[in-house]
Amino acid sequence: MHRLRGTYQLESLGGLYRAYPALAVLFLIPALSLAGIPPLSGFWAKLSLIQAALNAQEYVIAGTALAVGVLTLFSMTKIWAEAFWKESAEAEDSEQAGRAGGRGSWAVMLLPIALLAALTVTIGLAAEPILVLSARAAEELLNPANYVHIVLEGLP
Repeated sequence: MHRLRGTYQLESLGGLYRAYPALAVLFLIPALSLAGIPPLSGFWAKLSLIQAALNAQEYVIAGTALAVGVLTLFSMTKIWAEAFWKESAEAEDSEQAGRAGGRGSWAVMLLPIALLAALTVTIGLAAEPILVLSARAAEELLNPANYVHIVLEGLP
């Protein structure tokens, strides 16, 4: 956003949705994922945390995770509304659009954001293999004897 508008000031960024709709959507996907909105990847992580907390009867942790999700949703929507939705303080002109460095560099900037947003959606829609892998990794971390045996097996 700084390259597009030349400022880090959120209140000076308005109007990005109209000028850059793809960027607006690509910002919103990870922002909603951070808040734990289904079906994005952050939802499954938050759901797993809350289920584990409830199973362990750690209600403060479960409540804190839910409260953090609500506060994150509030802050992300506030940022999105301020930078993308509200009207721009300055008119969109060719000089401003050119701050991104031209069409080629705009695509180069957008590509990693698009890939990460696609990964967020993909993980959200196919979360089970990731959760199974994570559970297996957690088991190995809690009981490293098998790993130690495999690594040290060849030593005298």
